[in-house]
Amino acid sequence: MTTSLGPDFARRLERLAIRVRRAFAGRLQGERRSTKRGVSIEFADFREYVAGDDPRHLDWNAAARMDRLYLKLFVEEEDLSVHFLVDVSASMDCGTPSKLDCARQITAALAYVSLASLDRVTVRPFAAGVGDALGPERGKAAIWKLLRFLDGLKPGGAGTLTASVREFVAQGARRGPVFVVSDLLEPSGWEGAIALLRSAGYQPMVIHVLSPEELSPPDADDVRFVDAESGAEVEVSLTRSVARAYAARVEAFRSGAASWCRRRDVPYAFTRSDADLEEFVIRGLRTLFLQS
Repeated sequence: MTTSLGPDFARRLERLAIRVRRAFAGRLQGERRSTKRGVSIEFADFREYVAGDDPRHLDWNAAARMDRLYLKLFVEEEDLSVHFLVDVSASMDCGTPSKLDCARQITAALAYVSLASLDRVTVRPFAAGVGDALGPERGKAAIWKLLRFLDGLKPGGAGTLTASVREFVAQGARRGPVFVVSDLLEPSGWEGAIALLRSAGYQPMVIHVLSPEELSPPDADDVRFVDAESGAEVEVSLTRSVARAYAARVEAFRSGAASWCRRRDVPYAFTRSDADLEEFVIRGLRTLFLQS
């Protein structure tokens, strides 16, 4: 499946922006209001001129009235750093379409929202043995490079979300929203990784992807389940009661993830891998992750 964005969908995405819940420092002038004072078109305040200031921003009218030199200050608008941690472990190969295909499409859509807002975008795949990340990239033209990068991601290896987040934080990545796009099927748990992102000053945002096959067991008498990452196998007689118990466990896992995130004010969204992408992004994510 090739990762792509249709022209109509892209135009709708350009009218949106990533929702942030706190101020993050940026480096380049972009489209987001900063608490710092710099140079732009919107006047904010004055301060007294000191040697080394740019004389082009002197207010000569104020100087004539007060017999002192004053510098005009303007609201500086800065870019935002938006990070994507994309699960490419072997378990993401499950489903039709696969969870990884879904994760790639969601990442492409949200990254385009950021690129159109002149945010700085990085994409970091995580699984054992995965290579380099992409970015930071900036500007709508970077979407083609990002799409090629996403198409090159292949599923394999075990999930390593906690280790990947530790490395991400240790590298000193600029603080900002961090989208974690994953099935959350981490043997050692995923919660610690999200908690670490929060404590390190980032804004984690969880997108939970499961396949239809995982949500509803197959209609068969005897089924062999194989762990895609460890290779462990278990044979199950899938009676009606067992099927109900399985479905209940999966729903408890999903609702438990949502509850854990809600209690910690971490935006969380769930989707099936076969869901309509445009519907999920425009309607399902808009109230939590996006703003007009």
